[in-house]
Amino acid sequence: MNPLLQSVQLALQNATQKEALVFIDKVVDFCIEKENGKVLDGWPRDLIQLLVAYHMAKDTLIVEQDKDDNVLGVGMWYNCNEDADWFFIQNWEPDTKDSNAVFIGFLHAASKCLFKKMTYKFLSICPGPLNKKVIMMRHRNGHPTRVESSYRLFNKILTT
Repeated sequence: MNPLLQSVQLALQNATQKEALVFIDKVVDFCIEKENGKVLDGWPRDLIQLLVAYHMAKDTLIVEQDKDDNVLGVGMWYNCNEDADWFFIQNWEPDTKDSNAVFIGFLHAASKCLFKKMTYKFLSICPGPLNKKVIMMRHRNGHPTRVESSYRLFNKILTT
């Protein structure tokens, strides 16, 4: 059982925080628009809304917007142990308090420059990838494949 997830579900059902719901819907629209069938494939809108609200509640969400509040970039991650895989996300497991890995769940930016900016912001909020294992799911040969990386990935992003 994930108490934070239950709390987020109740807050969404009550729909009392109008400003938050508008923001969440903008992020959801961006995620759906940028979805390539490899991350949120087949997820209904309300489930993506729950995902975004859940990440907001646990402070594992980065959103970049322009001056008109249009969403230009979104990043979501999980603090977990290095044996985590896609089931960690699908089962809505709570983040691991003393994790030894970070699972990048969704990351998309409108430009390479913004991607770099979001990477800096991510590392300032979550410095764990500098000394922990980094886990991602990538589509390879038509199916999701678990990929492990390290701080070198971020060095490469930030120096290109």
